[in-house]
Amino acid sequence: MAAPTTEGQDTPITGLGSRSVASGCYPFASPRCGLSDTYCQCADGRFYDYNGKMGCNPPAAIVAESVTGIPGYTCT
Repeated sequence: MAAPTTEGQDTPITGLGSRSVASGCYPFASPRCGLSDTYCQCADGRFYDYNGKMGCNPPAAIVAESVTGIPGYTCT
């Protein structure tokens, strides 16, 4: 299982250090916190829609400034 982020409730699909794409983003989901969809978590700290054709390189539209701003997020 991937290591949790600093907030301790979120499960990135890949680790924090594996931003190998040019966008500096990686796929993120947190089913236990109500997020069954995949988002892109980026180096700027924001969360973006997952780009269905290109993954997180580049991500799609901005969703939230932080994980707690993603609609449906239930962990605090």
